[in-house]
Amino acid sequence: MNDYIDYYDWVPFFRALSEGIAGLANAENRDELLSEKARLTFDSGNSILGFDFTDPFSYLYALAQRNTAKQSDLYFERARMAFGITIPIPTDLIFPTPQPNALSLFYDAGKYHDNNGTVIGSNPIWELFLSLHRHEPPDPMAFKRVLSLKNVGVVKLTQIIFLVDPEHYIPFDNRMNSLPVPDFANLALTVAKISEVGLPAYLEAIDKLKRWFPGCRLYEINLLNWLINTSEPDKLMVEKKYAVISSYADGQESNDQFDDFVAENAVWTGGPESRNGHKVYPLGKFDRGDIVLVRRGTVRLGGIGIILRNGYLLSGWDEDKNIQILWLIRQNRKISDTKLGQWDGFVEATAKTLACFRDVYPETFQIIDQIRQKQRKIMNHRLNKQKNIILSGPPGTGKTRKALQIAQWLTNDGDKTVSLLQAIDGRIIPNTDPSIEQIPEAELIQFHPSYTYEDFVRGIVTVTEQEKLIYRVENRTLAKMAMEAAKPENSDKPYVLIIDEINRANLSSVLGELIYALEYRGKTVDTLYAYEGDTGLNLPENLYIIGTMNTADRSIGHIDYAIRRRFAFIPVPPEVTAISTNVGRKLYDGVQALFDHHTSPEFDPADVRIGHSYFLGEETGLAMRLKYEIKPILLEYVRDGILLEPAKPLIENLHV
Repeated sequence: MNDYIDYYDWVPFFRALSEGIAGLANAENRDELLSEKARLTFDSGNSILGFDFTDPFSYLYALAQRNTAKQSDLYFERARMAFGITIPIPTDLIFPTPQPNALSLFYDAGKYHDNNGTVIGSNPIWELFLSLHRHEPPDPMAFKRVLSLKNVGVVKLTQIIFLVDPEHYIPFDNRMNSLPVPDFANLALTVAKISEVGLPAYLEAIDKLKRWFPGCRLYEINLLNWLINTSEPDKLMVEKKYAVISSYADGQESNDQFDDFVAENAVWTGGPESRNGHKVYPLGKFDRGDIVLVRRGTVRLGGIGIILRNGYLLSGWDEDKNIQILWLIRQNRKISDTKLGQWDGFVEATAKTLACFRDVYPETFQIIDQIRQKQRKIMNHRLNKQKNIILSGPPGTGKTRKALQIAQWLTNDGDKTVSLLQAIDGRIIPNTDPSIEQIPEAELIQFHPSYTYEDFVRGIVTVTEQEKLIYRVENRTLAKMAMEAAKPENSDKPYVLIIDEINRANLSSVLGELIYALEYRGKTVDTLYAYEGDTGLNLPENLYIIGTMNTADRSIGHIDYAIRRRFAFIPVPPEVTAISTNVGRKLYDGVQALFDHHTSPEFDPADVRIGHSYFLGEETGLAMRLKYEIKPILLEYVRDGILLEPAKPLIENLHV
């Protein structure tokens, strides 16, 4: 964790940039003047320098794209110099940033036009930008026109609006799907409504969001969303420890400092009355991710926050130190039925105090609980080290059925207190009969000898566009599933890929470089093809791969050691107890006797004896199965040398 991040210091920096850009707005050649600023900011070759004009949104979005620490030192400093800004470069780079290969400009091929070719011009951008900068109500028509521009959508537009005015607006990008509030469980619906209706739908969505975080600024909500969903080391894990502190930080007879807590996004303790007692407070007991409950006396509560950094941890109390928090709610509310007792500074919350806060702030605790639940599921995926398994056994033992049972168990909503292997070994996976259609986060495919990398990972397809042949890269089953599972909003969901007959294909060839990714989950590897400009692909922690392998089929390839060590092999033998009829059990015993006494020494009977599924059902059905399924496969075993020749007449004499 970077101790030198001054959260939200990007807000005044972008505000100052906007002020500089707004200073050009009244000039007739404002687009050209802003382009000159862009030339002072960006290197040659940047797309924004391809023309002798630009607009406020394109400039700010292109700058936000340079958001790594090294890039910001260079480009943000150039922007500072270009506009004569005195505000330092921000240390907090947590704001909407387009991907390095994303289209940052709000014009296409030198034109401000929509997808139908209608020229819009840059005036709506300037109009919308100026109203945002001045904190004035935007013109819905200007919003609609900018939204209609080619290469601009709801995500891109709301991101740049947030950069200009983060106090009143927020981005509706993919990360918003991960915010644990019911109103945004399906971001696609919100985005579609904004696309159709425009500004009123955007403002309505913002109002719904604000109701879940009373008193919080929108850029605080954005920071929470980023911190709880990022895969970076800065990820904020919400813990189960609760501290309580009074806004009368300098003692019970002192002044209320709640407004200072809000202004500083921090809490602290000390002061004349507590000067002798602050050393016994558990100041070093609470750390990042713990919850702080802020009270304002014995009957009033002020709000709730999450600790981002505890300044007291290293060397104890000092009057210049504090505990930096991220507010979840700051709103005065009264306890309904009883008073809280006196307070002793910064202490662990009692059960009574916690119950009072839960009663007064139910919506906030709903958010806290949902964040914890999701993070617990994500952690379970990480702790579940073995995510690749192969169910191996002879035909008829129910390997595919067992794979579906495992997929159903993995994807149900219940908490997993054991690992996948422990669940299989302990036989706690329910003996159900699911279909793949009943498991939305699972997919079933079957390998065959001609299956290739291009069929499984990524490949080039030929399409016709306007009577021209175009070659483009498309994701296949594995890449599609991996990218879906890797989305922040899906990181707690398990995704299961079932590969039937996994060893019928040449696995080394089909998997290619992803053999490495099977073991090192979350590590990006370069694939053979670039999809949307990016060759990288990783298999996330929440993607499980279950293969089935027929151990009796010698015509198929063996799995080499590099792949074998990345999978756990689970034997699936016949289950005699599944055969419920006497006639079925008698026929089963007779067939198994063939393998016990007539299997070739080159084979292990356990690898080739046919399974229980051949012997299920009543007498009439069994007679048909014996004639058309069991005898043919056993005679094929004789021809292949699995069963010795003396078994042939015994097979012919089998009957129900």
